[in-house]
Amino acid sequence: REYVPVGLATASLLSTPPNRRHPTLWAENVWVFGIVSAWGRWSEWGGESGAMTSLINQVSKPLARLAGLALWLLLFTAAVAGGERALLFEISAPAAPPCYLFGTFHSEDPRVLALSPATRDAFERSPVFILEMIPDARTMTRSMEIMVYGDGRELARVVGAPLYGRLVAALAELGLPEAAIRGFKPWAAATLLALPPARTGEFLDIHLYRTALAAGKEVIGLETIEEQVAVFDSLGEEDQILMLKETLDIRHQLPLILERLLAAYLDRDLTALARLGDDYLGQGDPGLAENFRRAALDDRNPRMAARLEAPLRAGGCFIAVGALHLPGAEGLLARLGRAGWSVRAVE
Repeated sequence: REYVPVGLATASLLSTPPNRRHPTLWAENVWVFGIVSAWGRWSEWGGESGAMTSLINQVSKPLARLAGLALWLLLFTAAVAGGERALLFEISAPAAPPCYLFGTFHSEDPRVLALSPATRDAFERSPVFILEMIPDARTMTRSMEIMVYGDGRELARVVGAPLYGRLVAALAELGLPEAAIRGFKPWAAATLLALPPARTGEFLDIHLYRTALAAGKEVIGLETIEEQVAVFDSLGEEDQILMLKETLDIRHQLPLILERLLAAYLDRDLTALARLGDDYLGQGDPGLAENFRRAALDDRNPRMAARLEAPLRAGGCFIAVGALHLPGAEGLLARLGRAGWSVRAVE
């Protein structure tokens, strides 16, 4: 691996030094450095500082890349949701303080960030905050390592010239150079296209994480980056290529799809989320959708439920996971209920 010159690496850190009060600021900048380093030689970019600036702006927001993954998770798993019309649930047992399970939406929309009084109170009263994954420096750098081929392969040869040409043209519309994605795996390129432009970078997940750190709460991650990204990385190459093709096919529809999903979330209507997911999935390959859903939910929900047992026994925790992990016969709510916990919808 060839590393960029010191001056460029310094620029990629966006002049933000390590800060113990806000470790994710340092994490996101280390991540940008990792991206620039992994994508390699500055000479391949033709020295275009504008392209580099555009790339850094696209990926340097906190959890921006993981938000792209989250959007794909949402689009491909919405069809299993339904039933409950609530986002905040109390999980309790007689011998411990109650915990709260909150369904999140990976968005920086101010309406999403504006927690209801009941949700804010539950969050503030809980000394322990649990989220899907801790967004620290290791998470960011490791995510980039997983997204690129480590054996010298290039995306153009994997997906073929016609599809690669469509991808390059789409990236050009976003102001990103072709050299940026040469080493990407197909699924990583798909999430780059699915990622909506970040305005503030203050997605709900990262907002809750930063607030928890500032309040001195204990913070626990339910999954590692390897486990979460395995949702995509475990797909076969044929499915990954199909994922990229379908993303290119519908990419101009994504803002409208996301807005509809957001409206259903704000209405706390998981049934509507399910219907929108069905509508979307009906346009794509059913085999890919099933494989992805299995990796995204069927494999993850049991693991999450098992790892929540100890914190729930201790009590006093606020758990924030993607809303579509909650409902359904195999969702977290049903799994925790079958395990003997009292589950009550708050709002």
